[in-house]
Amino acid sequence: MANKDLEYYLELPYTITLKRGTGDGGEYWIARVLELPHCMTHGAAPEEAIRDIEDAKREWLRSNLEAGLPIPEPAKFTGQYHLRMPPSLHEALTLKSESEDVSLNQFIITALARSVGYAERPPKKSKKREVAAKN
Repeated sequence: MANKDLEYYLELPYTITLKRGTGDGGEYWIARVLELPHCMTHGAAPEEAIRDIEDAKREWLRSNLEAGLPIPEPAKFTGQYHLRMPPSLHEALTLKSESEDVSLNQFIITALARSVGYAERPPKKSKKREVAAKN
């Protein structure tokens, strides 16, 4: 088992978010490390907040290591998620996927991607479609 020291944690791919805020002082930017509770900073410009979050992350990690507190690690995503749903929704999704001539899995992935603004790749043209398009 690897020694989980400060350098170990600093190398992990933590998720950093950047959000614009407004207040009495005008516009500001908040950078946050999602996996580390209360690890955030702000700056007048996005670049300042992003630069400062690295220092905040280092101090957060150092403090928790010294205190012997747990340090969450970034989630490892496998691309699989088991989902329960009402039978009526399962039926509706199945019928819709069949009407669009795609698998239920592909239909749900596409619907989820659209709902979060995930960029879709254009579908590959099949040779059959290319021939039909030429005629």
